[in-house]
Amino acid sequence: MPDAAVTTSPLEVRALGVQGFMLTYGHDSVMTAPLFTRQSAIQVTFNVPLQPDVAAIDAGLAGLPLDELRAVVSGHAHYDHFMDVPRVLETSPGAIAYTNLTGRHMLAALAPDRPGCSNAQPQPMLARDRVVALDDELASHVDYTNCPDLRPPGAPLEGSWLHVPNSRVRILPVCSMHPAQVGPYHFGEGSVDQDQCSLPAGAAGWLEGRTLALVIDFLDDNGTPAYRVFYQDAPTNAPIGHVPAILLEDKQVDLALLCVGSTDSVDDHPGEIIANTNPRFALSGHWEDFFQPIDAEPKPIPLLDMQGYLTRVEAAMPGPPDAPLVVDGEARVTRHVLVAPGSRFVVPPSP
Repeated sequence: MPDAAVTTSPLEVRALGVQGFMLTYGHDSVMTAPLFTRQSAIQVTFNVPLQPDVAAIDAGLAGLPLDELRAVVSGHAHYDHFMDVPRVLETSPGAIAYTNLTGRHMLAALAPDRPGCSNAQPQPMLARDRVVALDDELASHVDYTNCPDLRPPGAPLEGSWLHVPNSRVRILPVCSMHPAQVGPYHFGEGSVDQDQCSLPAGAAGWLEGRTLALVIDFLDDNGTPAYRVFYQDAPTNAPIGHVPAILLEDKQVDLALLCVGSTDSVDDHPGEIIANTNPRFALSGHWEDFFQPIDAEPKPIPLLDMQGYLTRVEAAMPGPPDAPLVVDGEARVTRHVLVAPGSRFVVPPSP
């Protein structure tokens, strides 16, 4: 019989800003969609060339357990989710990026072998086996149960767990969607379908590809889930982006990492996804205006109905938690937090 004592240590979470989170259980850490580089709205609009801000990335990573970072995950490849990933991998030699096929094709520009590329070899290089496409039709792990029309030819309908090497972490991706950002305008729509020789010059070149949501399990000594995290890369319309009930039968979601951005472009967000995943706790990120300097006081994305979002999330998560959530060192009787960059959370084990 499994030893219940092995599941008693907490899950630690650090908010990195936008939709970036550092999740740590024991000696295993997973990072979601890091973004420390900033670009103004005008620069994005006119697709001005953009380079990762190495100094800002390194400052944002300072103090994190990078020697224990096993995975960097992103469910789509827009610049605000994926452009800083190569630098994170450079500073974390034990980590692997888990993304979509578009993301893998783009980061092939950093591979040591680049057939057909005549431009200079980039520095630093990134080995191909450090970037995994979860939706590769030849080795797909994505669950398409709730969106069979999005399943590519040759991919199975049902998803499968992928175990992260040298860790007690497993990942199961779920097909999802990315809504238009402003009215009918959909920035970065489309996919990259072949290996690239250079990284995109401007923000508009970082196309989203197939959007995924992720179920992330941290396993105990017996190989059973100690903590289950649902990571949402973008708001969705049900049932797209929802986790099939059969995948949640063995373990409740302990923590949902919800995406606020573009919430006004979909129906009943986040009420429907909370009803689907039934998390013990939820943290909402990607609400702040990332066109501001990184050291500026966070402000909401312009025109975003923040109060409407907060009203819906509180209605969807009534009642006190089963144990206190520790927020920046203070035990709080709350199930949901709108995340401030730099905040730290300690998620208690399920009673």
